[in-house]
Amino acid sequence: MKTPEQVYVKSEKLFDPNADLLIAYPFGFKQRHVNDRGYINYNGNLIMVGNPFNGFNIGIKKESHSLSIWFAKNMLGVIDQNLFLINSQDDSYKVHKPRKVAKKRYPSPAA
Repeated sequence: MKTPEQVYVKSEKLFDPNADLLIAYPFGFKQRHVNDRGYINYNGNLIMVGNPFNGFNIGIKKESHSLSIWFAKNMLGVIDQNLFLINSQDDSYKVHKPRKVAKKRYPSPAA
């Protein structure tokens, strides 16, 4: 129990460092583990996925003439099979519109 003076209290839950790292992909995907440098190995070739994905699994889905690369439900792009680079697709991410923020106005104490 926290007292008013305490800032930190140790959690009763045990920490599992791999809990959110191993993402499962549906049938038809090949899974690869992103190493500590941000690379995966696919058919003997190193492909840079990116450091933010270190320790996670990514999915590779074979399309008709291409290989798409996925992180959970998000398509990161398509693998260039000549250069082994990931090319992002125009529709592979959502563009978020800026939120309209209404400014709150407070009356001045002098008014």
